[in-house]
Amino acid sequence: MPVESLGRYRIEKELGRGAMGQVFLAYDPQIERRVAIKTIQVFSALPQGERLQARDRFLREARSAGKLLHPGIVTIFDVGESDGVPYLAMEFVEGATLDGFCRDDALLPVPVVVELVAGAADALAFAHRHGIVHRDIKPANLMRVGETSVKIMDFGLAKNPATSMTHDGTLLGTPNYMSPEQVRGDALDGRADLFSLGVVLHELLTGEKPFGGDSISSVLFRIVHEEPKEPALHLDRVAPSLGEFLQRALAKKPEDRFEDGVAFAAALRDAGAARSLGASAPAPRAASVREQELMEPPRRDRGASTPRVSAPKRSRSGLVWTLAAAGILAAAILGWLAWGGGIPSPRAQLELRVRTEPSGLPVTLNGAPLDGGVVRFEAEGPFGVLVATQGCREAKRRIEPGDAGQEIVLVLDPVRTEVTVDPGVAGAAVVLNGAPAGATPARLDLDLCIDNVIESAQEGFTTAHVAIPAGASPLDARNAAGSLKLDPLPMGRLALPVTRLPLRYFVDGKAVSRPSEGLSLPVGPHEVRATDEGRFLDLATTVHVEEGLTATASFALAPMAKLVVQTYPPNARVSLKRAASEWRSVGETPLSCEVVAGRYAMKIEAPGSGETMEREVELRSGANRPVRVSFGRPGR
Repeated sequence: MPVESLGRYRIEKELGRGAMGQVFLAYDPQIERRVAIKTIQVFSALPQGERLQARDRFLREARSAGKLLHPGIVTIFDVGESDGVPYLAMEFVEGATLDGFCRDDALLPVPVVVELVAGAADALAFAHRHGIVHRDIKPANLMRVGETSVKIMDFGLAKNPATSMTHDGTLLGTPNYMSPEQVRGDALDGRADLFSLGVVLHELLTGEKPFGGDSISSVLFRIVHEEPKEPALHLDRVAPSLGEFLQRALAKKPEDRFEDGVAFAAALRDAGAARSLGASAPAPRAASVREQELMEPPRRDRGASTPRVSAPKRSRSGLVWTLAAAGILAAAILGWLAWGGGIPSPRAQLELRVRTEPSGLPVTLNGAPLDGGVVRFEAEGPFGVLVATQGCREAKRRIEPGDAGQEIVLVLDPVRTEVTVDPGVAGAAVVLNGAPAGATPARLDLDLCIDNVIESAQEGFTTAHVAIPAGASPLDARNAAGSLKLDPLPMGRLALPVTRLPLRYFVDGKAVSRPSEGLSLPVGPHEVRATDEGRFLDLATTVHVEEGLTATASFALAPMAKLVVQTYPPNARVSLKRAASEWRSVGETPLSCEVVAGRYAMKIEAPGSGETMEREVELRSGANRPVRVSFGRPGR
């Protein structure tokens, strides 16, 4: 069932979902604007003892990040919790994340890349001045808006280094973009974010990550101990000025990098400008020792001198030679890398890790059980499909070449959840799938793999029900149960007639008094009865009550007859009976009473002797001839 609301926000549609939770486009009726809502559902996978602490930490840090008001940062408007699920209400931005521009076939022009990354550095400088370190800068968290503007996302999941609330042992951040100090678990400041931004810049320029590897451990080792991959194959995009900038941005020690985002952005724009000035006639670059070694022809004599390649002059023939040498160099480097420098040969074995949330769920690879959580596959494919299952849930993920060295998390919603039914009326009856389930407020345990129907009813309120289809997410189920409301029935009034007879009134089978102002009743038809047992009077009618109006019950009164009974001796008991009724005493003789006209059976019991006499009488409307009876003498 679709989510309809989170807190005060009306959900319009789902924008996406991932391991952390879901993202929705929503409408804020108080300020009349559209917002993006991000739910954080990973806390449900934590042990019970850690769940509350993690949630409180998240709410505290998100509120801190909400103070960041900068054009380069997605603004957090609100942070809250709905049915146990924390959420962020953020500025809704239409654009494309930069991870879509990290492939060789989708690289952006270098000036655009420079301005996007410099803009991100400006925004980070603002955040760092306010004591907030993002800790997960990566292309997927950078949104390109327009041509060269950028907005940093997920600052609500950032960490304020001043807070004492830490989570020991947890590796925060995406491995390929982490700084050396982050890998080591050292204290972080803004320079860690700038290192990550340098990794993003390298990838946007070359389509490659500077620290690759076929496993997480190899990536982390290279970040800490090895120099970044030189962009030797991208000399057309990475001019010497940008290469020198990357070298400093990706320095191992924080003190060797740019001191803050302002210095980072200024140096990057200068490096980009220097590249643009030399773009028409790029200055030749002397080959490095490694490139010279790669360009050497095979030597038979190890003792022979090593030829060196000098920089060509700026002539047409020299330019052609330069291009040819670059082609030879690229081919040589590719050949060396394929031989042993890091690019897997077609039959190389790659590796990735797999885990599930909740943890420990069974996983299959191409239908076969996967043991140990590690997948090894060949670089040329086919790569296979991972499937995790839990009850009716299934998470499926096709392995891609870029998954090498990564960790794939297959996230499945729980198959059971607890929901709260509180329709706003205490003590209302609750029915789950046709069976009584207590009174409101009620906690219900739902099997989300079946269709569920929750009903609630209370007198004076409209009966409410909600259907939760099989396969609904816990959030969908909680929202559906939370939407169950009992609305008061629309009301009108009923006036009962005033008569000379002491009538008893019943409305819908319940005895009621006859208040002068009338009865308040729900809108609709009601059965009204008026009775007087002593007179054998039983009248019924149906009255339609309308909202805000007063309806009057009216009866077609039956004709009444006067009954007179005289006996000798007196004080005999007189009882009457009509068809399909019981005997009913109407008094002792001499008797004069009023009853409904009609045919009766009459029974008269003599006082003392117990002698009984019965007869049929026809009583007409108005006065009737007296009934005279004598006991104990002839001619009675």
